[in-house]
Amino acid sequence: GSEEHCAPNKEPVKYGELVVLGYNGALPNGDRGRRKSRFALYKRPKANGVKPSTVHVISTPQASKAISCKGQHSISYTLSRNQTVVVEYTHDKDTDMFQVGRSTESPIDFVVTDTISGSQNTDEAQITQSTISRFACRIVCDRNEPYTARIFAAGFDSSKNIFLGEKAAKWKNPDGHMDGLTTNGVLVMHPRGGFTEESQPGVWREISVCGDVYTLRETRSAQQRGKLVESETNVLQDGSLIDLCGATLLWRTADGLFHTPTQKHIEALRQEINAARPQCPVGLN
Repeated sequence: GSEEHCAPNKEPVKYGELVVLGYNGALPNGDRGRRKSRFALYKRPKANGVKPSTVHVISTPQASKAISCKGQHSISYTLSRNQTVVVEYTHDKDTDMFQVGRSTESPIDFVVTDTISGSQNTDEAQITQSTISRFACRIVCDRNEPYTARIFAAGFDSSKNIFLGEKAAKWKNPDGHMDGLTTNGVLVMHPRGGFTEESQPGVWREISVCGDVYTLRETRSAQQRGKLVESETNVLQDGSLIDLCGATLLWRTADGLFHTPTQKHIEALRQEINAARPQCPVGLN
C-alpha cells in the first residue's frame, strides 16, 4: 500500500516467532545465519506467498518434468509409474510464506537440526540419520490484520517443487483436490485455554500438505493417514507446538510476545525481593 512509502522508518510488522525447544535461547555452537534457536517472521517487503491454481493429470514422466520446470511453484503427486497429478501454484499477493527444514538450500528461511537431549559437546551431537525432513513445513501468514499464520506440511525446494513419491501417503479428497503427508509428518498441538499459566495441553494432530488436520497415524511414518478432523484448522495459536520429528518448535504470536515478561521485569522483581532483605533460615545471612 501507499502508506508504507511515507514511513520508511516504521517498525516492520512482526507476525510472530518460532523457537526451537531445548536450547533456552542459544544453540550450542552459537547462531549461524539461518541456523539459530529462534526465528522471527516479519512482513516481507513484497509478498512471496503462493496459492493453488492449475491441476494437470499426466501420464508420462517427461510431461511432469516439463511442467515442474516452468519456474512456477508446483506440487507433484506420483500415483503410479504412469500417472502423476501436478498442481501448479500461482503468486498470492495477500500472503507471505516462510519455510522450515533441515536443508540449507536458499528456499529454507529457518534451518532446523535435530535436538540432542543431554549431550553437551558437539562431537556426540553428530547426527548420522536425521528424521527431520529437508523441506519440512511452510508457514503462510496473511499480510493483512489479524496476520493469521497457517502451517502446511512440506516445503518447496530450489526448483520450487514439492514432490510426493510413490511411497508417500496421498489421496484425492471428495471435492477432487489432491493432498498428502510427508514421510515423518508435521504434528501440531495447540494449548487449551490460550497460552497462560492455566493452559492445558491440547491433542496432537497431523497437518497435511494442503493444511488439513488429521488424527495421528498408527505409527509415525505409516502409509495410512489418520481421520480428517473437520472441526479444527491449521491456524497457529500463541503457544502452539510444532513437532518436526527430531525437533519441536514453539510458535509465539507478536501479541503474545508483547505481553511476555522482559529482562527488565525480572530484574525489577529481583530488586524488590532484595529490598525486603530476606534472611536465609539456615545460614541466617
